[in-house]
Amino acid sequence: MEFARRLSALIIALSLVLPQRSCVIGGEAEIYYPLSNLESSLAFIVIAALYSLPLIALILIRFRKTSLLLGLAAVGAGFYYVSYGASVLADKLLIGWYTYTFAAIVYAYASLILLKRVLSPDILPK
Repeated sequence: MEFARRLSALIIALSLVLPQRSCVIGGEAEIYYPLSNLESSLAFIVIAALYSLPLIALILIRFRKTSLLLGLAAVGAGFYYVSYGASVLADKLLIGWYTYTFAAIVYAYASLILLKRVLSPDILPK
């Protein structure tokens, strides 16, 4: 599970530079990246955090429960903002949306399994 979590966190961070969606405006297709059309530095920080917090949570190995919860919170917010928000606004979903969504599903599943193991170690066989 830890390998799946690490790989999916890397893929989530990589999807920051991939095209996410396209919209047809005035007869021309416009392609949107996660960091395109940002109006403030706060928006840049929030978007960059959504994509990089699962990877940063892997560094916090010493604080296991906190890192698992931080990663799950970031992925949950990303599900709403990236996966749901982009699917509502887009005419066509592109590779960045698919990589983020599927990697986030794997990350959330692996983190939930690991969180269960951390919270109830007596149940699992030794």
